[in-house]
Amino acid sequence: MSFSRTNNSTKVAIDANKIFASGTFKNVWQGDYTDGARKGELCVAKAFKSGSVFQSHYFEEELEIIRHSQAIIDAFAAAGVIRVRILLNIPEVWVYDETGENILVEPMIENFEKFNSNTGWAPRTGDAWSEAMQALSHFSYHDSNQTFLLCDLQGGSYRDGYILTDPVVMSQTKTCGPTDLGPDGINSFFHRHRCGRFCNRKWLKPAMVKQARYAARRGTTMTLLPTRQSRMPLTSVRE
Repeated sequence: MSFSRTNNSTKVAIDANKIFASGTFKNVWQGDYTDGARKGELCVAKAFKSGSVFQSHYFEEELEIIRHSQAIIDAFAAAGVIRVRILLNIPEVWVYDETGENILVEPMIENFEKFNSNTGWAPRTGDAWSEAMQALSHFSYHDSNQTFLLCDLQGGSYRDGYILTDPVVMSQTKTCGPTDLGPDGINSFFHRHRCGRFCNRKWLKPAMVKQARYAARRGTTMTLLPTRQSRMPLTSVRE
């Protein structure tokens, strides 16, 4: 059984005059479905910043991360760690008619909150609902035999479960996109992770490091391109 939440629609009306929310990499606009099973329900449209809206590989990479995240969430559910459901919003790449730009469309999430980041930030509330999300991240590392870490968990908590969106997968090979901080990111995350009531003491962890490579921040951190020392600096070039 796959714990996913999809559009079930082919048309939306988007209010493009006002940005509904803005993250590290995407701007978000609100709209509503105008046909299909979700007709009348709210949705969001997301577009990458920095002119990447026409580059298909950004969207392909995003959808591959979503597929990987879904497999992890399904495994967490099968393990029976918690008794409530965790759904993952599955976006689709649609084309905005007025501009021809690619956008990601998915259902709206109410009660939006951030549960952790890819540097290990997490709210220190002692709340069971937050601790369940920290357990999901820890489980992903253990269940993948220390290969992957599902993190940057955000979405909504409801009476009987969660809906997540835009997760990050970090890997030992640093091959899961610009938010994959690699082994240094995984170590930074676990440097700050505190097991709660849903983590299993037998779950694997990396060897502890004395200092985290990445500073803890609530927002999503991305890797930077390395400096090309053999080239002249941009500041020496006339604009």
